[in-house]
Amino acid sequence: MLQLQQLEQLIAFADQGTLSKAAEVLLISQPSLTRNMQSLEDELGVQLFQRSKNKLVLTETGEYTVKQARKLLKQGQTFLENVQRFSMQATTLFGGICAPGVEWELRSRLAEQEINQEIRLDLQENEALISGLLDEHYQFIVTDFLLNEDGILSNGFFMEQLYLSVPATHPFALQESITLDDLAGLTMLLRSDLGIWQPLVDSLTETKFIVQKDWEAFEELVSASALPSFSTNITQLSSENDSQRVHVPISDREATKTFYISALKKNKAIFDQLTKN
Repeated sequence: MLQLQQLEQLIAFADQGTLSKAAEVLLISQPSLTRNMQSLEDELGVQLFQRSKNKLVLTETGEYTVKQARKLLKQGQTFLENVQRFSMQATTLFGGICAPGVEWELRSRLAEQEINQEIRLDLQENEALISGLLDEHYQFIVTDFLLNEDGILSNGFFMEQLYLSVPATHPFALQESITLDDLAGLTMLLRSDLGIWQPLVDSLTETKFIVQKDWEAFEELVSASALPSFSTNITQLSSENDSQRVHVPISDREATKTFYISALKKNKAIFDQLTKN
């Protein structure tokens, strides 16, 4: 009977080029790998290898089999993930978001409702979010536009306003507001993985950024540094540095974004739970 392990070993041979290297990667003996490949040929009833005294290469059928094996194993992984995901839906919410601030807003709402349900979120581009919702990979998504499609519930969720966060001694700290043009020439601390905020940051070609991926490390840098950073009305509620910094609103239109939450109608209960005030 055909075993997925045999296909994994075939792929390892294709990737490594020799039985000895493949056996080393797979942590099995070369004789065992040789027997398994012969068994795979017998199971499939085709010749996968062209054998010579000191060389073993894939036949054309072998190359095709490797491609099909990769597809099958990928489908198997998807099958496993889907089954596990289904089994967890009673206690876990699966969502897709387009900006990091959405996670703080979601978790804050669940905490206010005293809901202990676990939530798992993927930060993705809007196109991937919509595809994931329709494929039921996500139970809900949050985008920066309303979805007007049959079978989908969609509603305004919250608004996020961008601020410049500076120490009280910074020249901008006394201003009521600033514009994006005022950021020219500044060196700023910046979080990575900004989602839909990234194009705005990319447009600031005259501003230098020191990028940090880890949130805790970023918070420590902000606390220890006099450099400006961005904050929003959402992230300020979670930041340990909020009382140490002055947050100056950025007045440009693109510095404010409205987010919308969407779910399939079959997940109306989840939609209602997350949009409850």
